[in-house]
Amino acid sequence: MEGFAETGTFVTDTVAESSHLGKWKIRLIAGLLATLTMLVVWKVAVAYPYIDPDSSNYKAMADGKIAMKPFAFRVLGPAAAQSVATLLGKSTTDGFVIVAFLSGWFLLYCVLLPALGRDRYRWLIPTLLLLPFWLRNFENYFLPDLFHAALCMVYLVLLRWRRWGWAAATLVLMFLARESTLLVAAVAVSVLWWVAEKSAAMMQLAGAFAGLATSKFAARNAAANLHHMNDTLYLIGKIPWNLSRNLLGVTLWTNTLHPEPPLHVWNLPRWTPTGNIHQIGYAAYHSIYQISTAVQLLTAFGLGSCLLFILVWRNPLRNLLPKNEPYLCIAAIYGAITFLLAPALGAAMTRLFDYGWPLFLLYLPAVIPRVWRHWPTWIVVLLLPLHLITAWTEPARLIFFHSNIIGTFLILIVCNLAAATIWFGMTSPYNKRKSPADTASETDGPSSPGFIP
Repeated sequence: MEGFAETGTFVTDTVAESSHLGKWKIRLIAGLLATLTMLVVWKVAVAYPYIDPDSSNYKAMADGKIAMKPFAFRVLGPAAAQSVATLLGKSTTDGFVIVAFLSGWFLLYCVLLPALGRDRYRWLIPTLLLLPFWLRNFENYFLPDLFHAALCMVYLVLLRWRRWGWAAATLVLMFLARESTLLVAAVAVSVLWWVAEKSAAMMQLAGAFAGLATSKFAARNAAANLHHMNDTLYLIGKIPWNLSRNLLGVTLWTNTLHPEPPLHVWNLPRWTPTGNIHQIGYAAYHSIYQISTAVQLLTAFGLGSCLLFILVWRNPLRNLLPKNEPYLCIAAIYGAITFLLAPALGAAMTRLFDYGWPLFLLYLPAVIPRVWRHWPTWIVVLLLPLHLITAWTEPARLIFFHSNIIGTFLILIVCNLAAATIWFGMTSPYNKRKSPADTASETDGPSSPGFIP
């Protein structure tokens, strides 16, 4: 039986097979696919509109009104929407839609290029194109998620090209789009200090400080946050609040925010720096929150989380981070951290798990052709439907069926167990083998491990 040929160390300079297409043809095809996909996404989003509760804050900024923190730190997206609307004579809402469309197009274009550059791994294209990630993020067009993701992709491209100064300047823009750029900067500084030039790391550190200062200045006249707390304490306080609900199934309560009736309430000492929060408590336990967290994790990128688990299980972690490609290391580490932190970041976890896109849409498609080669056709035929079912079961439930989430959870468990069984069987030591001819054919091709230059 033909199985995966798995390498002992991470392949950093070659891929299994390069494309017979020229670079310009690859770029043209990627552009056409990205355009068609985003047009379909736009049509579906119009047919099934969704407005996030936070949207009013971003629209207010685009309309020149004062918003409260932490939304006021994220001024770049509303400013871009306002500029586009003014330029084209459209409403600010249309401006947000256009910015989201262009952001999604650019992100998808860059995601498709590496897959199109490998003839044998073109099957990766539908696994990327058909994810609900694109629809989910586009329909939240008022939010800065897709815009920030596009800027993050620009940042990673510049790191791949080793344009350290331009990358540092991009960090400033990213801070103005979303303050969680601090995590991107922390990972980038650490990785570049470790595997690249220390001067490059210092440039990113300078860009981070400049971005923090600029975003603080931009929000200097903003209204205080809901609890009138210190901004840093407010962000820190969100972590136990969200973890308690999403992982423990217990919703916390305050006198300023009370989603459910509390079982117990305690008065806080007057000296605590908690702003208008004078009482805290907790509500009754509900297992549905924990099940929802599991469902969002398993469905966010289809079988991506299952694939990642097996990849790490079968390969030493040191072999999965290519030191001569810092941008891939940053994409993997930043994406993994944000994916794991999603339950601590907020209640709308589906889009919070989406923050891990650099790991699943950029790093994994680059790694799979290097670590696991010679995928039999029957494996793809089996795994692709499982991947799409896993990715679309929860969105379909929410849009069309409105059924119990328990059924979705069971479907996801079955699909992931089936995929894990296939992968574990194909990557077992018995099935690992590679002939010298295979090795020669794999290393003769030109280097094209990431973005097409």
